[in-house]
Amino acid sequence: MANNTFQMPSRLRGLHKYTLVLSALHYCSSSRWNISPGGGVYAFAPSSPSSSSSLKTNTGSSRSILSTPLFASENDTERITASPIESVSDKKKSEKILNEIDDGTRSMPDWYYEQYQEERFDLLEEDDDPTAIDPETLGKWDESDLEGRMDYEFDIENGDPDPNILDPKYEHVTHISVDEEGVELLYDPIFGPANPIDERTIINPPDSYIIDDETRDDTVVTPMFHEGDLEIEYNADFKAFRKSLKIVDTYIDPYLNMEVPRHKSKWYGYPEKMSYPDKPDLENRFTKEEDKTDFSKLTPFQARKKAVELARAKNNEWLPKGKSVAYHNSKTAIFKKKGILTGSLMKGNIDEKVKAKIQPVLDILGSCAELLEIHDTIFRFHYHGLIKNKRGMAAWTETLIQDCGVECTGVVFETGWRKRDPYYDGGDKWFGPY
Repeated sequence: MANNTFQMPSRLRGLHKYTLVLSALHYCSSSRWNISPGGGVYAFAPSSPSSSSSLKTNTGSSRSILSTPLFASENDTERITASPIESVSDKKKSEKILNEIDDGTRSMPDWYYEQYQEERFDLLEEDDDPTAIDPETLGKWDESDLEGRMDYEFDIENGDPDPNILDPKYEHVTHISVDEEGVELLYDPIFGPANPIDERTIINPPDSYIIDDETRDDTVVTPMFHEGDLEIEYNADFKAFRKSLKIVDTYIDPYLNMEVPRHKSKWYGYPEKMSYPDKPDLENRFTKEEDKTDFSKLTPFQARKKAVELARAKNNEWLPKGKSVAYHNSKTAIFKKKGILTGSLMKGNIDEKVKAKIQPVLDILGSCAELLEIHDTIFRFHYHGLIKNKRGMAAWTETLIQDCGVECTGVVFETGWRKRDPYYDGGDKWFGPY
């Protein structure tokens, strides 16, 4: 065979002739060859006039062919394209045909619709079911996802029914088992009760809807006994006796390894309270409405001073006026009854001879302490100094009295109801009754 003859690789000898022509078209369109149709057969002409050749057909006519083989080797068979290239006119024709099939002007056989017709989801009627899930919203979160609620999400204050209330249709356990000491079984002082059989355990659970008296239908169920059989009455009496025993149906839990009731009323719990309910300001107080302090009419300085006064006084708006004074008087009434002056600012007996001996001590104390009573070897003073120095001053005074040659076993500094230093509390002299 001459050099200008088209050589077919051995791997392509079994392919269809139409595929071979398309492969040649695809190869030549991307190379230096010019393609032109002629007489129903494609002719291949080289881009340069020096490389022309002819191909002998079965009819004896010759046409221009490739001067080189279409495939340099058998590995070049990967260049073959199985599907033809669709032209612009063919694409318009196909679109026209598909549109005619869609609008119904062109009829097609049944096998076309079964094998080639695709379902058009955009032409389907919209589903009006509000519970249906739109596939386009999967994986997307919006405000509507917060509208739904779980079983445990309820608000009783807004009218939702309480699911934790026991259903009166069923009978529940009323007495919990206790041990010999009267303590509930499995009770833990830290974690509380742990007995699975509690007040929510159902004693008379509902039967299957097939055999339950309220839902059974004898027309669809094969009767267990023939009509008029004596076993029907006996069976009913046995069921009534078994239910009258009120035996809790239990099973052994494989993880807890203990008996667990099979039927219980579900506990849903209660929503966590995020805040306490609003209450009036004067709730649980003894102050009357007309006697309450109106802070809105006070200046900032007066309001702060009044707030500090009410916070530090025991006869503030939590108690009626005179309540704190009466309380303290009741505590010190025994002293007056027994003739004891300790704890008060009342003066007692003072030995003038002893007072003359400790006069140097009184001169040192000055206006800081005033002598109230001398009882044997115990000295009582009315202390006017700072409270923070009270214990130290009392110990120092006892040492001064002993240095004067007077026996002293104790010094008591009385301050009355004063328990703090008002000059060290923001400069406010008010200290009020305690």
